[in-house]
Amino acid sequence: MGFMFHDSTNLLRAHYLPHCYCNTIAAPVSISNHKHKMNLLCAAVLFNGLTQQAWSFTIKIKPLGHFTAHTQIRKLHSTQESQSQFNIDTNENTPQLQLRTSLPECQYTQVMHTNDLMPISTELRKHYDTHFQDPRQPDGNRFVWDPWYVNVGDGKQPQNDDENTAQELNMNMDEDHLVPGEQEATDGQTQYSLKRIQANNFFNDHDFSTLVEDLTLLGRSIGLTAITPPWISMYTDGDMQNLHTDAPQGPVAFVLSLCREHEFQGGETIMLKPNVMELWKGFDGSVGMETGSIMRYIPPTPLGRCIVFDPRVPHGVNRVKGSSGNGNDPRKARVVVHGWFNNPEVCWFGNWEENDLEKMNAMLDKALQPIVESLGSGEIGRVCGYLACRIEIDEDGDVKDVVGVCDTLQADWDDFRGVIGYDEEDRPVMEEASSDIKLTIYENMKGLNFGDGDDGRAVVVPFAFE
Repeated sequence: MGFMFHDSTNLLRAHYLPHCYCNTIAAPVSISNHKHKMNLLCAAVLFNGLTQQAWSFTIKIKPLGHFTAHTQIRKLHSTQESQSQFNIDTNENTPQLQLRTSLPECQYTQVMHTNDLMPISTELRKHYDTHFQDPRQPDGNRFVWDPWYVNVGDGKQPQNDDENTAQELNMNMDEDHLVPGEQEATDGQTQYSLKRIQANNFFNDHDFSTLVEDLTLLGRSIGLTAITPPWISMYTDGDMQNLHTDAPQGPVAFVLSLCREHEFQGGETIMLKPNVMELWKGFDGSVGMETGSIMRYIPPTPLGRCIVFDPRVPHGVNRVKGSSGNGNDPRKARVVVHGWFNNPEVCWFGNWEENDLEKMNAMLDKALQPIVESLGSGEIGRVCGYLACRIEIDEDGDVKDVVGVCDTLQADWDDFRGVIGYDEEDRPVMEEASSDIKLTIYENMKGLNFGDGDDGRAVVVPFAFE
């Protein structure tokens, strides 16, 4: 399992099946004593962010069956098809993202990327090209694409009073200060314009299974063992996505490019830069900003590049301008596969014996107890986001390093403590809750010993703070 810190009474476990999407709600048993020994594969720790300084939390125990290797989600290799209770990956060529920073120095990373999915991306593009090869050839499968067009004001029909209240807060905040006609102008803006289809309804079974396998392998490298059903989207001339967020879908989002070079303009993934998200923190009125200081523009090419990013950040797709004379040709479109990683669980890499992992699991549990206690005591300010820590192990079982492989932690400014002390020169020391949490995790893991074995073994421990 992974550590989930949020305010929900139930933990939604989203598993991807080859031909359907199955949501199962686990019904955990609450344990009031936070010192209760818990198996990492059977428990989730949920923290409730309250208005008080301290955090309130309970330990939720889940049935072991919810934490099996999830062979229904993906098959790693034939050696991994047993019903192991642990997520073990012996594949030396597992896709990896580029982030690997020693945990105490690890910083919030908005976007990561990899080219390790190039082989399956090439095959998927071949299938796409074959599908649209002859525009005169009748093909009923072409009609299954959803031409998805949504204006900002479309579909806002609240179903109950709670939704109505939330919508009013969202839409009418500072209503008295709106310029006449502003709300109407906002509602008329394009939110989404593209053509899309569920990937399992487009690709053949073999290519789709390989896609799911490769994506979930990539997710496992950052402690996320499942994906939402992936979409394939096509953007022709004029298509775009306006700024939006996807926080409820999963801790991190992915976009896999099937685009070829020089066939269209625009189509970049756009998102606000971190400094804009904290505009008034240390604001300097003497410095102006232009687009390059406000927005990120991530190219849609090369084919096979997969970007993984924080979906809480406002993001979108820059308007596509098609080639002259054939801007609506699907053969020259922006084509991507996209979705979200979720389902955090401890993942083991390298050659491990399952009998040894029982002991290793108990050791991890013990090492993480001080972290649970520190967070529960209110000693560290509240944070939100996702953190995946990779413990790298040598042949003697000692920890070579604890590195961050995914870090979207941000401090909650509603729980900011300000000055928490002074250094030896009497200078104020400001709280940095994200750094405090990472240092606490590092200090409690760096002294572990996992027993003799092959060099290159590792374990990824995920933490989700919501």
